Amino acid sequence: MTTLPVREMVLYKHGVGFFVREGAVSGENVALTFRQDEVNDALKSLAVFDKSGGQVLGIHYQTPMDRDARLASSSIRLSDTASLRDLLRGLRGRVATIQAEIYPETVSLFMGRVIGLDEAQTDAHDGTWQALVSLLAADGTVHVLDLNDIRTVQIQDEQAARDLSYFLDTSMSEDDRRTVNVRLSAGEHQLVVFYVAPSPTWRVSYRLVAESEAGGEGGKALLQGWGLFDNRLEEDLDDVRVTLVAGQPISFIYDLYASRIPQRPTVQDEARVAPDPLERIAEYRFEDVVPQERPRGELIRPALMKAKAEQPRMAPPMKPEEIAASTLTAIQSSDIGELFQYVVANPVSVKRGESSLIPIIGTTLPYRRELLYNRQKFPSHPVATIRIENITGLTLERGPITVIEDGNYMGEAILPFTKTDGQFYLPFAVELGVQVVEQFKSATETASLVIKDAYFIFEQYETSTLLFKIDNTLSKPAIITLEENILPQWTLFETPNPDAETTTEQRWRVPVDARSRTEFTIKRRYRHHKREEVRKVEYRRLQEFAQKRWLADEVLQQLQTMLDTLGQIESYQQSQVKLEKERKTLYDKQEQTRANLGALTGGGQEAALRGRMLTQLEASQNRLDEIEQSIAALGAQVAAAEARVTQILAALG
Repeated sequence: MTTLPVREMVLYKHGVGFFVREGAVSGENVALTFRQDEVNDALKSLAVFDKSGGQVLGIHYQTPMDRDARLASSSIRLSDTASLRDLLRGLRGRVATIQAEIYPETVSLFMGRVIGLDEAQTDAHDGTWQALVSLLAADGTVHVLDLNDIRTVQIQDEQAARDLSYFLDTSMSEDDRRTVNVRLSAGEHQLVVFYVAPSPTWRVSYRLVAESEAGGEGGKALLQGWGLFDNRLEEDLDDVRVTLVAGQPISFIYDLYASRIPQRPTVQDEARVAPDPLERIAEYRFEDVVPQERPRGELIRPALMKAKAEQPRMAPPMKPEEIAASTLTAIQSSDIGELFQYVVANPVSVKRGESSLIPIIGTTLPYRRELLYNRQKFPSHPVATIRIENITGLTLERGPITVIEDGNYMGEAILPFTKTDGQFYLPFAVELGVQVVEQFKSATETASLVIKDAYFIFEQYETSTLLFKIDNTLSKPAIITLEENILPQWTLFETPNPDAETTTEQRWRVPVDARSRTEFTIKRRYRHHKREEVRKVEYRRLQEFAQKRWLADEVLQQLQTMLDTLGQIESYQQSQVKLEKERKTLYDKQEQTRANLGALTGGGQEAALRGRMLTQLEASQNRLDEIEQSIAALGAQVAAAEARVTQILAALG
């Protein structure tokens, strides 16, 4: 990697690591090598400091380009299978000194301009070919050498030598490693380098070695946590300070390595008019900004604590205190806002390509045994669970945990991410001796009814009732912890307060005697409102309101009057419709009669018929006049009734 060894690394849970390298450097240059997938993070975060007082003059790296584009200006190009042949072809016209073994154990030097490399067939029968190199000496002599006899080639042309070095450097950059060069002032340096790079996320695994007390409902247990990390670097880690951080700071990849030339619009020149002279120009002064270097380790100042590590042995079983005392590891822990870190006090050494487990937690805690039931996690049966309050003073990262009680393997669980003073449950086995059957029903209940702005406003509750029937076939009493998710906007009623509550769940402890059954009910309700127009109420709804005593008697009486009035309005309107139909019929008959009258003459029998038709027209017109008066009267009655309804609605609110 580099002459600067890793002295400290901080590993995070989201795939990055913060690395600190430090060491003595002599000279004006130091190279840092990174994998290709590390370059962008390194360029984004790289910081170099000289503790000896020297200067960091710059950081340089090769600009990424297409290989052919980078070699376009080079006269030397070598293939993977004929490097010497390609070199001699590239030296054509250049001066070189070639050492060749013409006779056995006799080496001669030939100097001149390389003419070229020729392939000559030496035997037409077996197809043997010979490669010949020709040189033009200063005296005009052409030396022809067998390629197989050449031992050394010394390039006398400086440009050709530089092209060869450039080709070799470019070839090195084609692998998955990139070199970043730090230029320094002359002298001795004590360099410290910080940078962020991709790193496998560290993991944690736990062991819980428990010793039950009399009755088997609880006891004390050693909680031990091991941090697991991998050495992905291309070097051994020797006496490195390791910090494992729980939490997830924001991090991202920003492509700084690839060079880009954005496209720009082409703008034509235009004629310009010289501006008037400025009488006053504002003066701006830029202050020199001197960066303040933060002392190393200032960010991480955790308080020292002792955590205990264990290596459980199953036979004979060991007590939690004995296991805790078997290994002691100094761990510095610190809560830094959104993050929590474990700083391993003792330096760690890990070979390249290997991984390591470091004890980061080891403390004895009291625990309680419970049977936890949650149908969404495991229906029909509760799960044997260990409940522990996190009084370690540490934030516990999520990870698998193996449960051992009284020397017996009991099962496994996932320890959730738990802050200090929080509780966590470890469900490790299914209890088939207890069965839970659920019955669910829902209903809608009206709590109150008011009238506002000519609308009924119903306050209603959507209720849910969940009945648990618990059957304990065990030979000992059991306490079943019923766990239910908290439903937003739903509240409990006619239900005991939960024994425990988190941000997402509520839990009730229900005791059940041995070989017996019991029931427990959880009721919830959700309040909402519904509106109905008062004018659209029906008599049967009034009867319902009266039976359930939702409205006062005087209000019901007013509503009854309103319904009677609305009934009258409907009757008036129906009469109007009938009269309008009759009027239309009379109009149609009158039109027909008038048409017939037009066809009759004034004499003879037609005169008598004409008289009868005129009499019918008169009677029809008299009836139309009566209908018009009746419709007008009904309209007045409808208007008066509507006014009474409006008055009643206003009085009702």
